Amino acid sequence: MVLVEGDNGDGATVEQDDFALPGNGDATLPSAPEQVVSAILGTREGAAEGGYQLASTGVTWTDQLEAAALRDALAARKIENVMLVSAFLAAAALAQSVGSANGYGRTGLLFVEPDAATTAIVDSADGSVVEARREPFTSGDPAAELAAMVGDMQTLESRPDGLFLIGSGVDVGPLKPQLEATTSLPVSAPEEPATAL
Repeated sequence: MVLVEGDNGDGATVEQDDFALPGNGDATLPSAPEQVVSAILGTREGAAEGGYQLASTGVTWTDQLEAAALRDALAARKIENVMLVSAFLAAAALAQSVGSANGYGRTGLLFVEPDAATTAIVDSADGSVVEARREPFTSGDPAAELAAMVGDMQTLESRPDGLFLIGSGVDVGPLKPQLEATTSLPVSAPEEPATAL
C-alpha cells in the first residue's frame, strides 16, 4: 500500500506499507479482500491523522475472481472512491505518464509477468492502447524472447519513441540493461518496481 501526494498520484511517496496475502488454503490469515479493505481503511485513517485529504484509492489486481470478491467486500462496507484496475491497465497508465514526461508521442510498453509478457503501444496524448500482444514464455531464455518482442514492436507502423519496462510478480531490474543492449529505443523502468503498480 502506497500513499502518494498530488492530485494525480504523481507526487512524493508519503507512506508505504507491505502486507502478506494468504496463500492457497492458509486459514490463519484473513482473506485477500479482507486484508485489502483493512489496508484501505487504515491508510485513510493514517492520511487523515497526518493532515492529508485522500482523493481516491486505486487497487491493482491480477486475479479477476479476487477483484470481484474485493468489489463485493467494498460495496458491503459502503467504502467508496476505490478504483479496481487490472495490472496491465495500470502499467499502460504509467507508460502514458512516462511517455508524456519524456516528450514521446507513443510509448512502447513491455509488461512482464512470471509466465508471459505483453507488448503494447500507448499514445501519450490520450492513453489509448494499440497493438497489444501477449505471449507466453516458451523457451528457457525469457530475456531473448523479450528482446525479440521489443524488436517486433519497432517494426510496427505505430513505432514507439521509447520503451517502458514494468513487471507484475517479476523483478525487471536485471532485464533493463539486457534490453538496452538489444534495442535503439530508450528504455525506462520504475525506480521502485515492487510498488509501481
